[in-house]
Amino acid sequence: MLRKTVLVLLSAALMAAPSAVLAQETASHGPKMDVPTKVKDFGVVPQGQQIHATFQIVNDGDQTLEIRAVRPTCGCTVAKFDRKIAPGRAGLIKATVDTTEFAGPITKSLLVLTNDPQVPTTTLVIKAIVQPYLQVLPRPLIRFNVLQGEQMTHEVTVVSDRDEDFKVTKVESSVPFITATARKLGPNELIAGKYKTQYRITLKVGKNAPIGPVNANIIIHTTHPHAKTVRVKVYGVVRSLLYVTPAQIQFGTVSAKVRPGRNVIVVSNRSKPVKVTKVSVGDVGFEASVTPIEEGRRYEVSVTITPKAAPGLHATTLVIRTTDPAHPELKVPVRANVKK
Repeated sequence: MLRKTVLVLLSAALMAAPSAVLAQETASHGPKMDVPTKVKDFGVVPQGQQIHATFQIVNDGDQTLEIRAVRPTCGCTVAKFDRKIAPGRAGLIKATVDTTEFAGPITKSLLVLTNDPQVPTTTLVIKAIVQPYLQVLPRPLIRFNVLQGEQMTHEVTVVSDRDEDFKVTKVESSVPFITATARKLGPNELIAGKYKTQYRITLKVGKNAPIGPVNANIIIHTTHPHAKTVRVKVYGVVRSLLYVTPAQIQFGTVSAKVRPGRNVIVVSNRSKPVKVTKVSVGDVGFEASVTPIEEGRRYEVSVTITPKAAPGLHATTLVIRTTDPAHPELKVPVRANVKK
Protein backbone atom coordinates (compact mmCIF):
# COMPACT_ATOMS: atom_id res chain seq x y z
CA MET A 1 0.00 0.00 0.00
CA LEU A 2 2.83 2.40 0.92
CA ARG A 3 4.66 1.65 -2.36
CA LYS A 4 1.50 2.37 -4.34
CA THR A 5 1.05 5.72 -2.58
CA VAL A 6 4.66 6.74 -3.31
CA LEU A 7 4.25 5.87 -6.99
CA VAL A 8 1.08 7.97 -7.22
CA LEU A 9 2.85 10.99 -5.65
CA LEU A 10 5.85 10.65 -7.97
CA SER A 11 3.57 10.43 -10.98
CA ALA A 12 1.71 13.59 -9.91
CA ALA A 13 4.99 15.45 -9.40
CA LEU A 14 6.26 14.47 -12.86
CA MET A 15 3.03 15.60 -14.46
CA ALA A 16 3.16 18.96 -12.65
CA ALA A 17 6.83 19.57 -13.45
CA PRO A 18 6.34 20.71 -17.07
CA SER A 19 3.67 23.19 -15.92
CA ALA A 20 6.01 24.63 -13.28
CA VAL A 21 8.84 24.93 -15.80
CA LEU A 22 6.50 26.58 -18.29
CA ALA A 23 5.32 29.07 -15.66
CA GLN A 24 8.93 29.90 -14.79
CA GLU A 25 9.85 30.38 -18.44
CA THR A 26 6.79 32.58 -19.00
CA ALA A 27 7.75 34.72 -16.00
CA SER A 28 11.26 35.19 -17.41
CA HIS A 29 9.93 36.48 -20.75
CA GLY A 30 8.52 39.94 -21.41
CA PRO A 31 9.68 43.41 -20.34
CA LYS A 32 11.56 43.75 -17.06
CA MET A 33 12.17 47.10 -15.39
CA ASP A 34 15.35 47.80 -13.45
CA VAL A 35 16.16 51.14 -11.79
CA PRO A 36 19.84 51.38 -10.75
CA THR A 37 19.21 54.44 -8.53
CA LYS A 38 15.75 55.06 -7.12
CA VAL A 39 16.69 57.88 -4.74
CA LYS A 40 18.40 61.13 -5.75
CA ASP A 41 19.67 63.13 -2.77
CA PHE A 42 20.77 66.67 -3.71
CA GLY A 43 21.89 67.63 -0.22
CA VAL A 44 21.64 71.32 0.73
CA VAL A 45 20.26 73.57 -2.01
CA PRO A 46 19.40 77.28 -1.86
CA GLN A 47 15.72 78.16 -1.76
CA GLY A 48 14.39 79.08 -5.19
CA GLN A 49 16.74 76.76 -7.06
CA GLN A 50 15.26 74.39 -9.64
CA ILE A 51 16.30 70.81 -8.84
CA HIS A 52 16.69 68.75 -12.02
CA ALA A 53 16.68 65.00 -11.41
CA THR A 54 17.33 62.35 -14.08
CA PHE A 55 16.56 58.69 -13.40
CA GLN A 56 17.76 55.84 -15.61
CA ILE A 57 15.31 53.02 -16.39
CA VAL A 58 16.84 49.80 -17.77
CA ASN A 59 14.90 47.10 -19.62
CA ASP A 60 16.41 43.72 -18.64
CA GLY A 61 13.64 41.79 -20.40
CA ASP A 62 13.29 40.45 -23.93
CA GLN A 63 10.30 42.60 -24.95
CA THR A 64 9.73 46.37 -25.16
CA LEU A 65 9.22 48.06 -21.79
CA GLU A 66 6.48 50.70 -21.89
CA ILE A 67 6.37 53.53 -19.37
CA ARG A 68 2.65 54.20 -19.32
CA ALA A 69 2.60 57.08 -16.84
CA VAL A 70 4.71 58.98 -14.34
CA ARG A 71 2.66 60.53 -11.54
CA PRO A 72 4.43 63.15 -9.42
CA THR A 73 3.52 64.34 -5.95
CA CYS A 74 2.80 68.01 -5.26
CA GLY A 75 5.74 70.27 -5.99
CA CYS A 76 7.37 67.96 -8.51
CA THR A 77 6.95 68.36 -12.26
CA VAL A 78 7.89 65.67 -14.77
CA ALA A 79 9.51 67.31 -17.75
CA LYS A 80 10.08 64.27 -19.97
CA PHE A 81 10.28 60.48 -20.01
CA ASP A 82 10.96 57.78 -22.60
CA ARG A 83 7.71 55.93 -23.23
CA LYS A 84 9.23 52.84 -24.88
CA ILE A 85 12.54 51.15 -24.01
CA ALA A 86 13.85 48.31 -26.19
CA PRO A 87 15.22 45.09 -24.61
CA GLY A 88 18.70 45.62 -23.22
CA ARG A 89 18.46 49.40 -23.55
CA ALA A 90 18.01 52.23 -21.05
CA GLY A 91 15.58 55.15 -20.97
CA LEU A 92 15.35 58.32 -18.89
CA ILE A 93 12.83 60.04 -16.65
CA LYS A 94 13.53 63.72 -16.05
CA ALA A 95 11.81 65.67 -13.28
CA THR A 96 12.09 69.18 -11.84
CA VAL A 97 11.36 70.41 -8.32
CA ASP A 98 10.85 74.13 -7.73
CA THR A 99 12.11 74.90 -4.21
CA THR A 100 10.65 78.41 -4.03
CA GLU A 101 7.83 77.39 -1.70
CA PHE A 102 9.85 74.99 0.47
CA ALA A 103 12.26 75.27 3.38
CA GLY A 104 14.10 72.54 5.28
CA PRO A 105 14.12 68.82 4.36
CA ILE A 106 11.88 67.84 1.44
CA THR A 107 11.05 64.48 -0.15
CA LYS A 108 9.20 64.31 -3.46
CA SER A 109 8.08 61.07 -5.09
CA LEU A 110 7.33 59.88 -8.62
CA LEU A 111 5.13 56.83 -9.20
CA VAL A 112 6.17 55.05 -12.40
CA LEU A 113 3.62 52.77 -14.09
CA THR A 114 4.86 50.25 -16.70
CA ASN A 115 3.88 47.07 -18.53
CA ASP A 116 6.37 44.96 -16.53
CA PRO A 117 4.21 41.93 -15.58
CA GLN A 118 6.21 41.17 -12.45
CA VAL A 119 6.80 44.68 -11.04
CA PRO A 120 4.40 47.04 -12.84
CA THR A 121 5.09 50.05 -10.61
CA THR A 122 8.04 51.61 -8.83
CA THR A 123 8.62 54.78 -6.85
CA LEU A 124 11.41 57.28 -7.48
CA VAL A 125 12.41 59.74 -4.78
CA ILE A 126 13.97 63.22 -4.88
CA LYS A 127 15.41 64.50 -1.60
CA ALA A 128 17.01 67.78 -0.58
CA ILE A 129 17.46 70.21 2.28
CA VAL A 130 16.25 73.61 1.14
CA GLN A 131 18.21 76.44 2.72
CA PRO A 132 16.48 79.82 2.41
CA TYR A 133 18.66 82.89 1.85
CA LEU A 134 16.09 84.88 3.80
CA GLN A 135 13.96 83.43 6.59
CA VAL A 136 10.62 84.49 8.03
CA LEU A 137 10.49 84.07 11.81
CA PRO A 138 8.90 82.58 13.76
CA ARG A 139 7.63 80.90 10.55
CA PRO A 140 6.30 81.92 7.11
CA LEU A 141 2.73 80.98 8.07
CA ILE A 142 0.06 83.02 9.83
CA ARG A 143 -3.21 81.62 11.13
CA PHE A 144 -6.07 83.65 12.59
CA ASN A 145 -9.65 83.36 13.79
CA VAL A 146 -11.63 86.58 14.19
CA LEU A 147 -15.19 87.78 14.47
CA GLN A 148 -16.76 89.82 11.72
CA GLY A 149 -15.74 93.46 12.14
CA GLU A 150 -12.75 92.70 14.38
CA GLN A 151 -9.24 93.79 13.40
CA MET A 152 -6.31 91.41 13.81
CA THR A 153 -2.60 92.33 13.81
CA HIS A 154 0.26 89.86 13.41
CA GLU A 155 4.02 90.35 13.06
CA VAL A 156 6.84 88.34 11.52
CA THR A 157 10.51 89.15 10.96
CA VAL A 158 12.60 88.70 7.81
CA VAL A 159 16.20 87.75 8.63
CA SER A 160 19.32 86.20 7.07
CA ASP A 161 21.74 83.63 8.44
CA ARG A 162 24.50 85.01 6.23
CA ASP A 163 26.37 88.30 6.37
CA GLU A 164 24.48 89.67 3.40
CA ASP A 165 22.85 93.08 3.38
CA PHE A 166 19.44 93.56 1.78
CA LYS A 167 16.43 95.85 1.76
CA VAL A 168 12.70 95.20 1.78
CA THR A 169 11.38 97.42 -0.99
CA LYS A 170 7.69 96.53 -1.04
CA VAL A 171 5.11 94.27 0.61
CA GLU A 172 2.01 93.11 -1.27
CA SER A 173 -1.14 91.25 -0.23
CA SER A 174 -3.14 88.97 -2.51
CA VAL A 175 -6.45 90.13 -0.96
CA PRO A 176 -7.66 93.72 -0.43
CA PHE A 177 -8.79 93.32 3.19
CA ILE A 178 -5.31 92.32 4.42
CA THR A 179 -2.58 94.97 4.48
CA ALA A 180 1.10 94.56 5.29
CA THR A 181 3.92 97.04 5.98
CA ALA A 182 7.68 96.68 6.53
CA ARG A 183 10.00 98.41 8.99
CA LYS A 184 13.75 97.97 9.44
CA LEU A 185 14.59 97.02 13.02
CA GLY A 186 16.89 99.07 15.21
CA PRO A 187 19.94 97.67 17.08
CA ASN A 188 17.92 97.00 20.26
CA GLU A 189 15.18 95.08 18.43
CA LEU A 190 17.28 92.54 16.55
CA ILE A 191 16.86 88.77 16.86
CA ALA A 192 20.08 87.35 18.30
CA GLY A 193 22.21 85.07 16.14
CA LYS A 194 21.02 86.54 12.84
CA TYR A 195 22.60 89.11 10.54
CA LYS A 196 22.08 92.73 11.61
CA THR A 197 19.76 93.59 8.70
CA GLN A 198 16.27 92.58 9.83
CA TYR A 199 12.78 93.75 8.86
CA ARG A 200 9.56 93.54 10.84
CA ILE A 201 6.50 92.81 8.68
CA THR A 202 3.21 93.91 10.25
CA LEU A 203 0.06 92.32 8.84
CA LYS A 204 -3.45 93.59 9.54
CA VAL A 205 -6.78 91.93 8.80
CA GLY A 206 -9.25 94.77 8.31
CA LYS A 207 -12.75 95.15 9.64
CA ASN A 208 -14.03 94.78 6.08
CA ALA A 209 -12.87 91.15 5.85
CA PRO A 210 -15.73 89.00 4.45
CA ILE A 211 -17.25 86.17 6.44
CA GLY A 212 -15.77 82.77 5.70
CA PRO A 213 -12.37 81.12 5.17
CA VAL A 214 -9.33 83.17 4.15
CA ASN A 215 -6.45 81.88 2.02
CA ALA A 216 -3.99 84.63 1.13
CA ASN A 217 -0.34 85.34 0.32
CA ILE A 218 1.89 88.15 1.51
CA ILE A 219 4.68 88.79 -1.02
CA ILE A 220 7.76 90.54 0.38
CA HIS A 221 9.99 92.11 -2.29
CA THR A 222 13.69 92.50 -1.45
CA THR A 223 16.98 93.56 -3.04
CA HIS A 224 18.65 90.27 -2.15
CA PRO A 225 20.15 88.83 -5.37
CA HIS A 226 19.00 85.26 -4.55
CA ALA A 227 15.71 86.05 -2.80
CA LYS A 228 13.89 88.67 -4.80
CA THR A 229 10.61 87.69 -3.16
CA VAL A 230 9.70 85.96 0.09
CA ARG A 231 6.19 84.61 0.66
CA VAL A 232 4.13 84.36 3.83
CA LYS A 233 1.03 82.15 3.76
CA VAL A 234 -2.06 83.43 5.56
CA TYR A 235 -4.89 81.09 6.56
CA GLY A 236 -7.84 82.05 8.71
CA VAL A 237 -11.56 82.35 9.18
CA VAL A 238 -13.83 85.31 9.77
CA ARG A 239 -16.81 84.24 11.90
CA SER A 240 -20.22 85.83 11.57
CA LEU A 241 -21.68 87.77 14.51
CA LEU A 242 -25.07 86.23 13.79
CA TYR A 243 -25.05 82.52 13.07
CA VAL A 244 -27.21 79.40 12.97
CA THR A 245 -26.39 76.00 14.52
CA PRO A 246 -26.64 73.54 12.81
CA ALA A 247 -26.40 75.15 9.39
CA GLN A 248 -29.07 72.88 7.82
CA ILE A 249 -32.08 70.73 8.72
CA GLN A 250 -32.16 67.09 7.63
CA PHE A 251 -35.27 64.99 8.42
CA GLY A 252 -34.21 61.94 6.46
CA THR A 253 -37.00 59.53 5.45
CA VAL A 254 -40.20 60.15 7.46
CA SER A 255 -43.96 59.66 7.31
CA ALA A 256 -46.11 62.80 7.43
CA LYS A 257 -49.08 60.84 8.79
CA VAL A 258 -47.38 59.98 12.09
CA ARG A 259 -46.23 63.58 12.65
CA PRO A 260 -42.48 63.07 13.07
CA GLY A 261 -40.72 65.00 15.83
CA ARG A 262 -39.63 68.54 15.23
CA ASN A 263 -36.17 69.52 14.06
CA VAL A 264 -34.53 72.36 15.99
CA ILE A 265 -31.83 74.93 15.23
CA VAL A 266 -30.51 77.80 17.34
CA VAL A 267 -29.90 81.36 16.18
CA SER A 268 -27.09 82.98 18.21
CA ASN A 269 -25.76 86.52 18.28
CA ARG A 270 -22.27 87.68 19.34
CA SER A 271 -22.83 91.46 18.99
CA LYS A 272 -25.45 93.94 20.14
CA PRO A 273 -28.99 92.56 20.74
CA VAL A 274 -30.73 91.27 17.62
CA LYS A 275 -34.30 89.96 17.54
CA VAL A 276 -35.76 87.21 15.41
CA THR A 277 -39.03 88.67 14.16
CA LYS A 278 -40.43 85.97 11.87
CA VAL A 279 -39.73 82.47 10.56
CA SER A 280 -41.23 80.72 7.54
CA VAL A 281 -40.69 77.72 5.28
CA GLY A 282 -41.31 77.87 1.53
CA ASP A 283 -43.26 74.58 1.47
CA VAL A 284 -46.84 74.01 2.71
CA GLY A 285 -45.75 70.63 4.06
CA PHE A 286 -43.68 72.29 6.78
CA GLU A 287 -44.38 74.53 9.76
CA ALA A 288 -41.87 76.74 11.61
CA SER A 289 -42.02 78.50 14.99
CA VAL A 290 -39.59 80.54 17.09
CA THR A 291 -39.04 80.61 20.87
CA PRO A 292 -36.69 83.08 22.65
CA ILE A 293 -34.02 81.45 24.81
CA GLU A 294 -32.36 84.75 25.74
CA GLU A 295 -34.12 87.74 24.20
CA GLY A 296 -31.86 89.51 21.72
CA ARG A 297 -29.15 86.82 22.01
CA ARG A 298 -30.40 83.30 21.35
CA TYR A 299 -33.52 81.90 19.72
CA GLU A 300 -34.77 78.37 19.15
CA VAL A 301 -36.37 77.77 15.76
CA SER A 302 -38.27 74.52 15.24
CA VAL A 303 -39.52 72.98 12.01
CA THR A 304 -42.11 70.17 11.73
CA ILE A 305 -43.65 68.24 8.85
CA THR A 306 -47.43 68.54 8.46
CA PRO A 307 -49.91 66.02 7.02
CA LYS A 308 -50.08 68.29 3.94
CA ALA A 309 -46.58 67.19 2.91
CA ALA A 310 -46.83 65.32 -0.38
CA PRO A 311 -44.91 62.05 -0.75
CA GLY A 312 -41.47 62.45 -2.27
CA LEU A 313 -38.27 64.42 -1.77
CA HIS A 314 -38.65 67.92 -0.34
CA ALA A 315 -35.83 70.45 -0.63
CA THR A 316 -36.88 73.83 0.65
CA THR A 317 -35.60 76.79 2.70
CA LEU A 318 -36.26 78.05 6.19
CA VAL A 319 -36.19 81.87 6.18
CA ILE A 320 -35.38 83.62 9.48
CA ARG A 321 -36.02 87.38 9.57
CA THR A 322 -34.07 89.52 12.06
CA THR A 323 -33.61 93.14 13.14
CA ASP A 324 -29.93 93.08 12.19
CA PRO A 325 -29.37 95.52 9.25
CA ALA A 326 -26.38 93.46 8.08
CA HIS A 327 -28.32 90.17 8.19
CA PRO A 328 -32.04 90.91 7.72
CA GLU A 329 -32.57 87.32 6.55
CA LEU A 330 -30.90 84.04 7.41
CA LYS A 331 -31.59 81.10 5.09
CA VAL A 332 -31.31 77.47 6.21
CA PRO A 333 -31.69 74.49 3.82
CA VAL A 334 -34.41 71.97 4.78
CA ARG A 335 -34.55 68.47 3.30
CA ALA A 336 -36.92 65.55 3.91
CA ASN A 337 -37.99 62.41 2.09
CA VAL A 338 -41.68 61.93 2.86
CA LYS A 339 -43.09 58.45 2.36
CA LYS A 340 -46.75 57.43 2.02
